[in-house]
Amino acid sequence: MRSGGARDAAAVDAFYASHPFPGYAPGDDARALLDRSRRAPFLAALDAALPEDATVVDCGCGTGQLAAFLALSAPRRRVVALDRGRESLACARAFRERARVANLALVRADLFALPLRAGAFDYVVCRGVVHHTPDPERAIECVARLVAPRGWLVLGIYESAARAFHRLRRALGRAAGGPIRALDPILRRQDLDEGKRAIWRADQYEHPLERSLSLPRVVRQLERLGLRLVRCVPPAPEGAGLFEPARAASPLGVAARRLGWLLRGATDADAGLVAIVAQRDGAAAGTRT
Repeated sequence: MRSGGARDAAAVDAFYASHPFPGYAPGDDARALLDRSRRAPFLAALDAALPEDATVVDCGCGTGQLAAFLALSAPRRRVVALDRGRESLACARAFRERARVANLALVRADLFALPLRAGAFDYVVCRGVVHHTPDPERAIECVARLVAPRGWLVLGIYESAARAFHRLRRALGRAAGGPIRALDPILRRQDLDEGKRAIWRADQYEHPLERSLSLPRVVRQLERLGLRLVRCVPPAPEGAGLFEPARAASPLGVAARRLGWLLRGATDADAGLVAIVAQRDGAAAGTRT
């Protein structure tokens, strides 16, 4: 890794050592995590679409909440979650023990050197990670190589159009000396405890490395890697339709979807986080037929 990239990676490591994300609320247990996750449309759609006996790998799991949710929701699932942050994994392990999540394996690993065989997984998830790396394009390549022929990739990115309003909100916050609470739908929530509010504030306004990625450019990269766009979220489909083709996967649909994300930026609770659902063709990982 180039020296600048190494400095950026070290800064990200130090940030997450102090601000493991996402944070757990005091007293969080299995039921609380299940209830909270099932209220999130994307997480509910992902859970409904994954077979109950699937093997899933979560690359860059942070504190492991998504991975723990998928494991708790279907005890026959096998979930492997990886992250390079010691403190984040410590939070994940503590919750795993507290909630007795037997079907969740936690592994410390670098996204750029994943200790997993290429093409080994039918379901690969990487949400909210690659845009915090020194080389997002290479990070996407490293994650995509794990997807088996006919397998699925769920890739969460800060999309440039969807993230535009938050970039403005963050700039205004810097000028004002801190986030403007009235402009942020998460910070305005009355039901959020102060600890989780502080973690959100740090992640969204103080992160040392962040890039917004263009959906069309990411789609072109995935196509070079042998994966085709199936849908993008939001909006999340109801029921088990996450892996079903959507009209928004066409070039015109992509343009319309990006315009919609741009226009709803002020009320977007995910602050521009978009999930790309893609499927690999029948060839070996990293190749095209």
